[in-house]
Amino acid sequence: MVSDAEQSVLGAIMLSRNAMIEVAEILLPADFGAPMHETIFAAALQLLDADAPTDVVAVTDALIKTGELTGNLTAEYLHQLTDTVPTAANAGYYAKIVESAAIRRRVRAGIDKATGVVADETIPAEDIVEMVRAAFDDVDAATSRGVESIGDWYMDFLTSLEEKPSYTPTPWYDLNQMIFGVRDGGMYVIAAATGGGKSVMAIQIGAALAQRRPVLYVSLEMDRTEVAGRLAAATGQVFLGAINRHQLGKTEWEALAKHRPTIETLPLVIVGSDEVSTIPQLKAKVRATARRYKRNPVVIVDYLQLLTSHERVENRQQEVAGFSRALKLAAQQWRVPVIALSQLRRPQSGPKKAQPPSMHDLRESGQIENDSDVILLLDRKPVAGAADELKVIVAKNRQGQTGEVGLVFQGQFARVLSKYQVNEHIDFGRKAS
Repeated sequence: MVSDAEQSVLGAIMLSRNAMIEVAEILLPADFGAPMHETIFAAALQLLDADAPTDVVAVTDALIKTGELTGNLTAEYLHQLTDTVPTAANAGYYAKIVESAAIRRRVRAGIDKATGVVADETIPAEDIVEMVRAAFDDVDAATSRGVESIGDWYMDFLTSLEEKPSYTPTPWYDLNQMIFGVRDGGMYVIAAATGGGKSVMAIQIGAALAQRRPVLYVSLEMDRTEVAGRLAAATGQVFLGAINRHQLGKTEWEALAKHRPTIETLPLVIVGSDEVSTIPQLKAKVRATARRYKRNPVVIVDYLQLLTSHERVENRQQEVAGFSRALKLAAQQWRVPVIALSQLRRPQSGPKKAQPPSMHDLRESGQIENDSDVILLLDRKPVAGAADELKVIVAKNRQGQTGEVGLVFQGQFARVLSKYQVNEHIDFGRKAS
């Protein structure tokens, strides 16, 4: 039955261009169960896209040019398809039969894949649910078709211009002037060499964003108490060394007590590598956070190269590229900003050591550069007897300009300030402007 429907569709589209146009709105080449039929439809679709004829002669010629007219796929078979179809008028009806069969085929494949995941004892239990969901991604994609012209949504776009932009500002005014803040669906990369200040900056961003919306901070390098220590130091302006040594005086305790209510009420979820180390675990934690706060959280991953996977890959670069792509797609799917920290590969000696970092220094994957909406490269310069200068290089910015922003790194308080803030009393409990 299904094979007959596939043959009828192919015969109809080679008899009538209108039939081809109608079927092209319903089917993709992969919807055909027979590989030979998939090849024929793909050739006809390419001809349609090129505004060329899609009749049997044109399709035959196209298959000859690509070397695909071989085996059972012959010119005689193509002519047989057009001879056996009663009329091209029923092409849409036949196409719906093929589409339904394709969805059922994908569901069965998803079930088989999910069954294999459940049966694989080497897969951690906490990853199983996410991997089973992923097994049905093809089904979702196959049933989410349709084309909207700009007229279908342009009025909504114009209406949105009357509202404030969907950017959530960072804690630094100068940086916001260049990148506007972080927006839903965007992927932001903060990259630095070891000890360059990326975690300090990310924790500060997380605390600021959490004053407006839920934040999930995935710390793969530090446990959550270390992250809390840095947050406490920055918020209360308490020496980080005193917190790390547990040597706090009366003044420090008073500062921590003052800001405790602010920190405790933040919708900020901090998890370590014991809870999240893979993309499936990350997705599960995002869903759990969304259930608690009734909204998808901003996601901060500290840092990208410390993620792991259970899949076999050719090399580490390919694996990191997969993480980068997964985070970009997640940002778009969840409609949240995703902030990914990344290591920079920096020379240890020679003339290049003194040069500012560039996107070429992104460690292990050029895919990070492709996926990112904004890339911030940190160049920290120690200053004797003073706070360090932190140059933020906006190396990529899809929504605006690139350039440099000069900030101040105060390592003793685990915080980054705008230069005009250095001599002011900073209250991190207030909303960022």
